[in-house]
Amino acid sequence: MLEKIPFTGQVALFAAIAVAIVGCAYFIMPDLGQMKTDIQTMKDEYAEKDRQILEGRAIEQRLPEFEREIASLEQKLGDIQQILPTGRETGDLLTWIKNLSDQSNLDLKSFAPGNERPVEFYREFPIDMQVVARYHDLGMFLDRVSKYSRIINVDNLRITRVQEADKTIGATFTATTFVYDEGGVSGVTQ
Repeated sequence: MLEKIPFTGQVALFAAIAVAIVGCAYFIMPDLGQMKTDIQTMKDEYAEKDRQILEGRAIEQRLPEFEREIASLEQKLGDIQQILPTGRETGDLLTWIKNLSDQSNLDLKSFAPGNERPVEFYREFPIDMQVVARYHDLGMFLDRVSKYSRIINVDNLRITRVQEADKTIGATFTATTFVYDEGGVSGVTQ
């Protein structure tokens, strides 16, 4: 039957059938173009999820390394908090200094905690002190302060001559200790 139709007619017939098939496909499935877009979007999402899975597996393989690093950092933080605690510990510090001054044969005349001053990730906590002692005893006291487990800076040291029983010098100074500020630079909390 197709042999009776001329060649150009056959081509026209096949073109008409192809147009009819495409037309029927668009009529039956009007969102065919949208489906193609949706399929591409799903392929892209699948590729992204696959990449995330590979990334997760790589991280999972390094998990023991991360856990060791976390444990090490927690240990370092604990060590730092020993010398830079998160609280002022005024009572403990006063007791320690009083005991230390007694052991060093000093007369502690005044102990005046000042206001905290925020500095980067820590706060400075100054304590103005006045003592009466012998020169050698003051040196022993300052040496012991330097070996304390917390950081304590002694500055503004002024030594004057006094004659009080067996004591020969008076000293005023500021002992500054530091408090770790977990919240970063923040207002002074007391």
